Order: sequence, then C-alpha cells, then structure tokens
Amino acid sequence: MSKRTAIIDIGSNSARMAIFEKSSRFAFHLIHETKSRVRIGEGAYNFNGILQEPALKRAYIALEEFGHIIKSFKCTKTLCLATSALRDAPNASAFIRKIHSELNIQIKIIEGPKEAYYGAVGALNYLKELQDAVTIDIGGGSTELAKIENGTIVETISLNIGTVRLKELFFDKKIPLQNVRAFLHQEIEKIPQRFSAHAMIGIGGTLRSLSKIIMERMNYPLKTVHGFEYDVEEYAEFIDAIVNSDVLGLKDLGIRKDRLDTMREGCIIFQSIYQKLGISHIVTSGAGIREGAYLCDLLRSCHHKFHPEFKLSLRSLKDRFSMTEKENLFIKQTALTLFDVLLPIHGISSDYKQELGVAAELHTIGTKLGFYQNQLHSFYFILNNLNYGFSHEQKMLIAMLVKYHVNKLPSVEDMLIYKALLPDIQTVQWLSFLLALSKAINSDLRQSPVVLSYQNHTLTIQSQSKLFLAKEQIKQLLKPASFAIIIKSL
Repeated sequence: MSKRTAIIDIGSNSARMAIFEKSSRFAFHLIHETKSRVRIGEGAYNFNGILQEPALKRAYIALEEFGHIIKSFKCTKTLCLATSALRDAPNASAFIRKIHSELNIQIKIIEGPKEAYYGAVGALNYLKELQDAVTIDIGGGSTELAKIENGTIVETISLNIGTVRLKELFFDKKIPLQNVRAFLHQEIEKIPQRFSAHAMIGIGGTLRSLSKIIMERMNYPLKTVHGFEYDVEEYAEFIDAIVNSDVLGLKDLGIRKDRLDTMREGCIIFQSIYQKLGISHIVTSGAGIREGAYLCDLLRSCHHKFHPEFKLSLRSLKDRFSMTEKENLFIKQTALTLFDVLLPIHGISSDYKQELGVAAELHTIGTKLGFYQNQLHSFYFILNNLNYGFSHEQKMLIAMLVKYHVNKLPSVEDMLIYKALLPDIQTVQWLSFLLALSKAINSDLRQSPVVLSYQNHTLTIQSQSKLFLAKEQIKQLLKPASFAIIIKSL
C-alpha cells in the first residue's frame, strides 16, 4: 500500500479529506485533514434529487483545491467516495465525468449499506474492544446503521433521512414537529428489531458535536471526543431541548455556529432511533467512513480488522518517537514481573497490568522532542495521541504513570483535575513506582537478566551484573509503602 493516501468523502453537507501516512506495515497516522461545507445536496431534495448548479460549482472548486493539497503532500493513492446526495441524483454521472476529465479525480459512489459498513469498520478498529453494539452515522441525506455482534459486523442498513433532507423538506418550511416525527417513524420502522442494543456508537458530525457540548457541560477533564461515553438517560432532556429549540435557543444551549442549521435535524433523528432501539449508552467515535475506507484497503487480507493484540496508536507512536524500543520492552517485562512479585504488598487488580506495560513501552517517547523534562513531553504525547484502541480511563492512567515515574509519586493534588478518570491514589502511586523501579534496574541499559523475590518485607533483586548505577537510582526512589530493597549478585 502507498506511503501516503488521501481519502475524500463527498457527503450531502460537507466534502472532507483525510491524508494518512504509514509508519510500518499496519500502523499509520493522520497528517492532514480538511473540509468544505459545499452542501452539494442543497436544494436537491425539493427537485427530485437533482443537484443544483451553485452546489455543483462549490463542490468542483473544493475538489480542485483538494487536488492541490494531495499534490503538495505527494500522495501516491487517492480514494474519492460519494454518498447520499450523488447516490440519489439523476445528474450525478455528468458531474463525475467532469471531475474525472478535468481534475483527474475518480469519484466512486457507494451504496448506503457499504457506507454503513465503512463507518462500522472505522469505529471497530479505532475504539476500545466492543463486542455488541449498533453504529449510527447521521449524514446530510441519509442515516446508516450497522449491527455488531461478538465484535463482528453482521448487518447494515441505510435510511433516507438526513439533516439536510429534513431541513429542506420540513424545518425550512416550519412544518410542525409532529409531522417530522411521523415522517421519521415511517422510515425508522424499516430498522429490524434485531438492531436493538444496549450500546450505540455515534459516528458523524452531529453526534460528535453533541458529545463535545455534553463534555463542556460536565467539565470533562479531557478534550478528546473520540472514545467519550455517556448514558442517554442523563442527557435525554438536553437532547429534547435541542430538538424543540429555535435558532436563538440553540445558541443558548451551546450549539456552535456552524451547526445551528442542522443540529435540531440531527438530534431528532438520533432521538427517534435510540428510543426505538432501546439504547442506553453512547460511545462516540472520531472515526467514520474515511477511516473505514482506508482500513478496508489496508486490511484487505485480514477481514478488515486489526489483530486483537494490535494497538494502532501504540504502534504508531513507537514507530515515530521511540528511540529505545528494545530497552523499553525489557523494562516492560521487568515491571510486569515486579507487579506479580510485589502483589502481596500492593494488592492491585491485575487488570492494570496492561496500562503498566504500555506506559513502559512509551515512557521515553518525549525524548525525541527534547531530553529535559522528557517525561512531560511523553505525558502530552500520550494524552493527545493514544486515542485508538484505548478508553479514556486507560489513556489517562498511562499518561499519569509516565509523567510521575521520575523520582516522584503523584499526589492527590496532581490527580485532582483528572480524578474522574483515574483509579485511587494508592493504585496510581504503586504503578508509577513499579515503572520507576523497572527503569532504575536497567540504568546501564544492558538489559541484564534479574531474579526478583519478595519475602519478609524485602524485595531482593539478584543479577550477574553489578547494577552499580541501579543501586544509586533505587536509593532515590520514593516508595508507596514501607519495605526494603536489596541487590545481590548471583
């Protein structure tokens, strides 16, 4: 697969482009993203789906400039997908031919079920492991859903309801909400009852915008919307307030300016569907059709799914910023062994071993930016980039362990701002200490094998190496509990 790939998604409301760069066989990262609210579907729903000339001109200019960006980044592959508006348009083929002949961009119209599949592939591979859920992607012209069972996409469906479609057919004409609901009910009844689920994965601009507002209202400690979760019942009244609001009311509710004209439409679709399917929990996905299309190309020999043990963000960060991967893996193994050996004294759940191991693998990545205060650089790298395959709680804990593994134990004050996402102070201090101790044992970077044992309140570290530097480093460590550490030669 090419080193850099551009993925363009032409929706009814916006045209978006993402550029991905590979860092190893299956790892990659986003290096550029741009969008234009071309509203190619504007006016079409009142004219039997025929795309209107002003909208086509906007789309042409946007794609032309997308082409310049693609050349600037030296992309060797471009995938351009079109969804509902072009799918429904009688005059789409003429526009597609024009774009191909004049801009050398080949537009591929994808059917609704395929669109739903791409969105689900993106969400499944980017989010923490989810076994059973239903995805929802509310677009300008259509809404797609995919049913996930045992971590596999088993069925997809596309409905002809979208934000721009509802806006032009109902909201612009000030048609009463009961008429809108009646129209939605007719379309939503096409969703099979087997799509019912406890959890729903929200994809697309409307649901990401809704999550951002909810995060602000609850003073959520992170800014990352991908992976944010909430219970529907807690915010049902707020969602209903958006649906029943006017434009001035939407501003008071915290709706961004660029969402004022489609937020009510998106929320009434969302509300109608989650009520029908009995959804109680929402997981927000920052990945959608563009990521899904890229992954289907990248993982075409792997059933469009990463291996369960593969973590995209982890591998990508290591590819780009790790200078001592071999040493870090040794520290990881030492830390996990220490966790087991010292279990009688710390009593921490083994569930946290994964976060400890990842922290060991990433604790030096900030050095690539600068040696001094590199643990702080690593903290911010992790906080802002360890998004895919990890929950917010996991990411926060890993970042904290890395930040405080150098001669300091995190205090209650250090944890205060992120308290809602972290385990108790004793757990964080112990895990941070285990990482610091593992690093100290390998102070000479020789990766000397050690034998670890704990008895009579004493941790014994035995090695054939002198571990001279290790002894000095270990003396400086603050311990989360009272016990002795001695080093012996084998």
